[in-house]
Amino acid sequence: MNEQKVEIDEHISIKEKIGFALGDTASNLVWQTLMIFQLYFYTDIFGLPAAVVGTMFLITKIWDSINDPIMGIIADRTNTKWGKFRPYILWFALPFAFAGVLTFTTPDLSLTGKIIYAYVTYTIMMMIYTAINIPYSSLMGVISASPKQRASFSQYRFMFAFTGGLIVQALTLPLVNSIGADNTNVLSAELNKNQIVLTEHGVGASKLELTADMGDNNSLTKNVTAIVYRKDLENEIDKNTDILYLPEGFGHYTLKPEKYFKNDISSAKLDVRIINEAKGFQGVMIVFGILSLIMFLITFYTTKERVSPPKEQRTNIKNDFKDLISNEPWLLLLVVGVISLTYVAIRFGSVMYYFKYYIEDESLVSAFLVSGTILTIIAISFTEKLTNRFGKKKVFIVSQLIAGTFTASFFFVDKSNVMMLFALNIIVSLASGPPAPILFAMYTDTASYSEWKNNRRATGLIMSASTMAQKFGFTIGAALAGWILALYGFKANTTQTAESVFGIILMMSLIPAAGSLLVAGVMSFYKLDNKTMDKIENELQQRRKEHVELD
Repeated sequence: MNEQKVEIDEHISIKEKIGFALGDTASNLVWQTLMIFQLYFYTDIFGLPAAVVGTMFLITKIWDSINDPIMGIIADRTNTKWGKFRPYILWFALPFAFAGVLTFTTPDLSLTGKIIYAYVTYTIMMMIYTAINIPYSSLMGVISASPKQRASFSQYRFMFAFTGGLIVQALTLPLVNSIGADNTNVLSAELNKNQIVLTEHGVGASKLELTADMGDNNSLTKNVTAIVYRKDLENEIDKNTDILYLPEGFGHYTLKPEKYFKNDISSAKLDVRIINEAKGFQGVMIVFGILSLIMFLITFYTTKERVSPPKEQRTNIKNDFKDLISNEPWLLLLVVGVISLTYVAIRFGSVMYYFKYYIEDESLVSAFLVSGTILTIIAISFTEKLTNRFGKKKVFIVSQLIAGTFTASFFFVDKSNVMMLFALNIIVSLASGPPAPILFAMYTDTASYSEWKNNRRATGLIMSASTMAQKFGFTIGAALAGWILALYGFKANTTQTAESVFGIILMMSLIPAAGSLLVAGVMSFYKLDNKTMDKIENELQQRRKEHVELD
């Protein structure tokens, strides 16, 4: 093999990097909403038992485990005037947005009907996510032949990905409260001599926001969830769920506000407003869906595919899979990706429960998530410099060790020490920034490694690992979260037992910490360091140059 170094000189504009990165902002407007709010939405708003939801997440993954590599194979064999991967971003942008809305829609069905609806819409959502995100991830593998340029694209990508997460974290709950406010399709409420009279109008869930004005700019707010179900479902629901429902037809129900406040509110001025959370979440997904559609279209029109498979390569699915299974770095990254997303899904999926049932102040959720994500974005902006100096592997491992250690610390902090909880989350968020872009840059490295080793390139199939790991990890994490809640006796929309609170604390601390430390250990076996990748890419560039000269 000719060892002559071939310079890979590609001048790619900032505009293209931003255009590419907006695709992950689009993706995360839906993905982050699923990761943070889906379990909570199913249990506390749609009215499904936690164990049922956990099992659904796992079962739907059986089909996902098949269609991810299938999508990679299809994309690798696609040839259009727009390239192999960009067309799918154009074709599936609108279905992606529409599926997100369906997944957060709550039709009036029996419990069995709700479960079937959840299975169908969640499966469709994941299939469309596959159809657009495997080509999108694969695009990063062919957008440049330079490992440093791909690392740069990955940094931009994840800065914008976490910006999408920031939008979700900052706006979801305020938008739910705004869009769902004063929607009396389910309930209306009136004050009558310091009591609240509820009148039922339909079926579903509503949140009552009770405010007691104590004077001197001092007010207390308490949220109470009321869920109305159809009277003919009484027997079915009593047998199948732990959630407390009010039967349709109860007419007027008098609520005593003092029951929900620890303080004496006898002289306070009371206020109440109805927030239809089901309508609120559906409206939020309509907004996010429109934004994601626009951003995906920008990605399509501003990017270019520059790397093609070797000209002598012949398509052969058997050989593609043979190359894949023999690609040791890829297999290791697949394991790392699954474990990473598992513990992230458990931790993020527990945030709503942690603040609603343990801290007992869910208004802190947005500030907690947003402050952490801002620090994550800042940390990601330094990833390229860190990896150029220390290497991807070392930065990844050290980041995971720091994140795991400080995540475990949540277990030992009292709920009254909110400042310490925020401080710990800031440290965890800073340490969590670099691993994400590093991992995806490593996936593109394994595509080059496969071409170097086997003289064959199947970027779509290899990059399907990233989406497959995301969905596997998210699903396993969400399933475990549902099962852990059920194991510790969780009951939605009521005061939790000490046992169920303990389970929620574990999901925020020791369980994800163990996952982070395990990932650091597995990554220690990864062998494609910076020096190795420079050698591989230069040899590949020399091969391509020789083929051009022969032609």
